[in-house]
Amino acid sequence: MRTALTRLPGHPDEACDLVAETIVDEYLRRDVNSRVRLTVSGGRGVMFVSGDVLSQADFDVSALVRRTLGSLGITDDIEPFVSLEPVAAERVHAARLPAELPVTVTGFASNETIEGLPRHVVAARRIARALSDLRDGDSDFFWLGPDAEVSIVENANASMRALLRVEHGTESLEKIRGLLKERLSGALDGAEIEVNPTGPCERRGLVCVSGASNRPQMLYGSGWPTTDRGIGHDPSSASKAGLWVARAAALRAIRNGASAALVQATYLPGEMKPHAFKIRDERGRDLSSIVPIENMSLERVTREWLRPGLNVDAARAGIVGDASLPWET
Repeated sequence: MRTALTRLPGHPDEACDLVAETIVDEYLRRDVNSRVRLTVSGGRGVMFVSGDVLSQADFDVSALVRRTLGSLGITDDIEPFVSLEPVAAERVHAARLPAELPVTVTGFASNETIEGLPRHVVAARRIARALSDLRDGDSDFFWLGPDAEVSIVENANASMRALLRVEHGTESLEKIRGLLKERLSGALDGAEIEVNPTGPCERRGLVCVSGASNRPQMLYGSGWPTTDRGIGHDPSSASKAGLWVARAAALRAIRNGASAALVQATYLPGEMKPHAFKIRDERGRDLSSIVPIENMSLERVTREWLRPGLNVDAARAGIVGDASLPWET
């Protein structure tokens, strides 16, 4: 049995991630040499932004937080508290390094789908996109709140079961179950769909539940380790840039004939290429001849991929599996 989980942008953790990445992108837009390490957390009416910044940029972070939350459909009054401090003089050199401690990243790809992701992960994302489309583009679903989760369970016989948790306001549970099953059945042919199996969920989101940025996630579904995605870091960070290049390496392997590929790389402080690097296929065979270590350089991010808004775009797209992201092509 395999499981996968996808959340809509209004989920408290996802909202914190997108606020964090929006701030990072704004620093980089104003000063491309910015170094940012921040975290976002909060709920029940407040949001905390804290961290270290090395940048010439200066702007109203609180206003940006409010605009970002509004763009996610979060209309509740959330009060931002911001504590972003300049990097101390004695730490400027360290702040410019990709990492101050060893960082290990993981990348994975599978030829199960054209996205290079396991089938159940793609299914969860497809349902989540369909939910977002209903919320944004169909007036009959005015009641659908911005906070939602989609879980997919794939059994040994490859059959799938979708479990949805959605906000439905004052609409009855029976009504929303019928509507969503009817409208989402085409997004996952033959799958059993359950809506709010634990009961009503009239309201949730940041007004009721706390969230935090950069909580580890299973990008590739169950069976693979949770991953630090570098949310709230600028792309010079090894935890973010390394994740991107590891995914690119895994994709290269499957495009060269592997059914699946797992990449693991460890970056030491001050080094752009990994100190340790291995790539294996589904049978444990070495694929390093397909992906030379030079392809794992963190410099690829700034040299080939960096563009305005990339951090937010990646967070919205789930980091992997979206063809619009440069490491996915």
